[in-house]
Amino acid sequence: MLISKVELENIKNYETASYEFEEGVTAISGPNGAGKTTILEAIAYALFDSLPYKKEDFLKRGTKKGMVRVTFVSAVDGREYTVYRDTANGYYVFDPI
Repeated sequence: MLISKVELENIKNYETASYEFEEGVTAISGPNGAGKTTILEAIAYALFDSLPYKKEDFLKRGTKKGMVRVTFVSAVDGREYTVYRDTANGYYVFDPI
Protein backbone atom coordinates (compact mmCIF):
# COMPACT_ATOMS: atom_id res chain seq x y z
CA MET A 1 0.00 0.00 0.00
CA LEU A 2 1.25 3.46 -0.92
CA ILE A 3 -0.39 6.28 0.99
CA SER A 4 -0.52 9.22 -1.39
CA LYS A 5 -2.60 11.79 0.51
CA VAL A 6 -3.82 12.52 4.04
CA GLU A 7 -6.47 15.18 4.71
CA LEU A 8 -7.51 16.37 8.16
CA GLU A 9 -10.32 18.61 9.32
CA ASN A 10 -10.80 19.64 12.97
CA ILE A 11 -8.31 17.06 14.22
CA LYS A 12 -6.23 18.04 17.27
CA ASN A 13 -4.31 21.21 16.34
CA TYR A 14 -5.32 21.07 12.65
CA GLU A 15 -8.28 23.11 11.45
CA THR A 16 -7.69 21.87 7.91
CA ALA A 17 -4.59 20.24 6.46
CA SER A 18 -3.64 18.21 3.43
CA TYR A 19 -0.41 16.30 2.85
CA GLU A 20 0.67 14.52 -0.32
CA PHE A 21 3.28 11.78 -0.33
CA GLU A 22 5.42 10.38 -3.12
CA GLU A 23 6.59 6.81 -3.58
CA GLY A 24 9.66 5.98 -1.49
CA VAL A 25 10.72 6.82 2.04
CA THR A 26 8.89 9.73 3.68
CA ALA A 27 10.15 11.65 6.69
CA ILE A 28 7.87 13.91 8.70
CA SER A 29 9.81 16.46 10.70
CA GLY A 30 9.04 19.46 12.85
CA PRO A 31 9.30 20.79 16.39
CA ASN A 32 7.63 19.13 19.37
CA GLY A 33 3.88 19.69 19.37
CA ALA A 34 3.72 20.49 15.65
CA GLY A 35 1.41 17.55 14.83
CA LYS A 36 3.72 14.88 13.40
CA THR A 37 2.24 12.10 15.52
CA THR A 38 -1.28 13.34 14.77
CA ILE A 39 -0.73 12.58 11.08
CA LEU A 40 0.21 8.97 11.91
CA GLU A 41 -2.69 8.63 14.36
CA ALA A 42 -5.06 9.97 11.69
CA ILE A 43 -3.90 7.32 9.22
CA ALA A 44 -4.46 4.55 11.81
CA TYR A 45 -7.86 5.99 12.68
CA ALA A 46 -9.04 6.21 9.07
CA LEU A 47 -7.77 2.82 7.96
CA PHE A 48 -8.15 0.73 11.12
CA ASP A 49 -10.53 2.67 13.42
CA SER A 50 -7.72 2.73 15.98
CA LEU A 51 -7.01 5.55 18.43
CA PRO A 52 -4.88 5.32 21.60
CA TYR A 53 -7.38 7.58 23.43
CA LYS A 54 -11.00 8.80 23.29
CA LYS A 55 -12.36 10.34 20.09
CA GLU A 56 -13.16 13.52 22.00
CA ASP A 57 -9.42 14.00 22.61
CA PHE A 58 -8.76 13.58 18.87
CA LEU A 59 -10.98 16.56 18.00
CA LYS A 60 -9.78 20.13 17.73
CA ARG A 61 -10.92 21.99 20.86
CA GLY A 62 -14.29 23.65 20.48
CA THR A 63 -15.44 21.49 17.57
CA LYS A 64 -18.08 18.77 17.51
CA LYS A 65 -16.88 16.70 14.53
CA GLY A 66 -13.58 15.93 12.85
CA MET A 67 -12.73 14.15 9.61
CA VAL A 68 -9.80 12.18 8.19
CA ARG A 69 -9.45 11.16 4.56
CA VAL A 70 -6.62 8.86 3.43
CA THR A 71 -5.97 8.14 -0.24
CA PHE A 72 -3.80 5.17 -1.12
CA VAL A 73 -2.80 2.89 -3.98
CA SER A 74 -3.59 -0.74 -3.20
CA ALA A 75 -0.76 -3.27 -3.45
CA VAL A 76 -3.37 -5.91 -4.34
CA ASP A 77 -4.87 -4.40 -7.50
CA GLY A 78 -2.82 -1.22 -8.10
CA ARG A 79 -5.95 0.96 -7.90
CA GLU A 80 -6.42 4.14 -5.91
CA TYR A 81 -8.93 4.25 -3.06
CA THR A 82 -9.93 6.92 -0.56
CA VAL A 83 -11.00 6.02 2.97
CA TYR A 84 -13.10 8.59 4.84
CA ARG A 85 -13.79 8.42 8.57
CA ASP A 86 -15.24 11.06 10.84
CA THR A 87 -15.59 11.22 14.61
CA ALA A 88 -19.40 11.00 14.38
CA ASN A 89 -19.17 7.38 13.13
CA GLY A 90 -19.25 8.21 9.41
CA TYR A 91 -17.15 5.85 7.32
CA TYR A 92 -16.83 4.90 3.66
CA VAL A 93 -14.35 3.72 1.05
CA PHE A 94 -14.43 5.57 -2.26
CA ASP A 95 -13.43 3.71 -5.40
CA PRO A 96 -13.25 6.19 -8.31
CA ILE A 97 -13.69 3.40 -10.86
